Amino acid sequence: MKIAPKIADTYVKKPDPAHRAVLLYGPDAGLIRERAKLLATAYLCGDKDPFALTELSMPKLLEDPALLADECSSISMMSPKRVLLIRDASDKLSRTIEGAASYFNDSVLVIICADELSARSSLRAWFEAQTNTAALACYRDEMRDVQDVIRKTLETAGVRADRDAIDYLSGQLGNDRYVTYQELEKLITYAGDSKTISLSDAEALVDYNRETSFDDVVNAVADRNLQALEKTLTMLLREGTQPVAYLRALQRYFNRLYLIRSQMAGDKSAEAVIQSLRPPVFFKQIPILTRHIQLWPLPNIVKALKLLVAAEQSCKTSDLPIIPASSRFLLQITQIR
Repeated sequence: MKIAPKIADTYVKKPDPAHRAVLLYGPDAGLIRERAKLLATAYLCGDKDPFALTELSMPKLLEDPALLADECSSISMMSPKRVLLIRDASDKLSRTIEGAASYFNDSVLVIICADELSARSSLRAWFEAQTNTAALACYRDEMRDVQDVIRKTLETAGVRADRDAIDYLSGQLGNDRYVTYQELEKLITYAGDSKTISLSDAEALVDYNRETSFDDVVNAVADRNLQALEKTLTMLLREGTQPVAYLRALQRYFNRLYLIRSQMAGDKSAEAVIQSLRPPVFFKQIPILTRHIQLWPLPNIVKALKLLVAAEQSCKTSDLPIIPASSRFLLQITQIR
């Protein structure tokens, strides 16, 4: 069964009693860790017996495929329920889990943690297809989600932060839920008896923790947002990203815009074309892609692609420093009208 993102937080605090195994996957390792802990606590009903939770490694399970079935069948003498936790799983474990599925029972909950899995993942597909299992994606926090986490964490600790501090923190944090909590704990400790956090406190104590993805630079260029482009390029270069990498990402994106525009024949809308794309477009990307289609007619997309190819060629052949050279071409793309 696939758990919708909007009910994920509720689910991990009160999992479906019919589910015998839960797959947590996605790019946010901290959020996966947090949700695994919440699931285990909810299932064990607060039982703190250390033997109620058993961790199994994927290499050990691959070496001994029968181990998972044996653990599911084992009965604890001290606790009525047990949790089996498997970290760092991948599709290599699919057959092992399927083979042990007949041994799943209501006294054992199997929690499996994995990195980001595509829609073609055999592990993810199996968990989504079964009625007694659940698959739950753990994506990095959006800006609004980060603000909720910040406010709730500070409120729980009785610490007040002004609006500017919250805005600053939400812009800095969000790459990893665990790191976000660690940074907030640092702020709470610093607040001490005053129980207040100002913008200057936040700026002094919290570093940038929101990973700059290629989506950021793509959206900045496609939106013709020079301020966002300058900020994103600075972050990418600080992280050691080579210009050719984000130029290639931009080429792929504008080629996708070209494909969509080319298929918008007659009365066919951008939304209809986007819905027909395979692999499917991630739901959060659909409104962004639709906006960019409206902003970029076909002739302008062609101009942008020519400039992107020229930018990559310049980075590889020109005597000019590659960073200023690539930035100049991106600036020219934002000026296309």
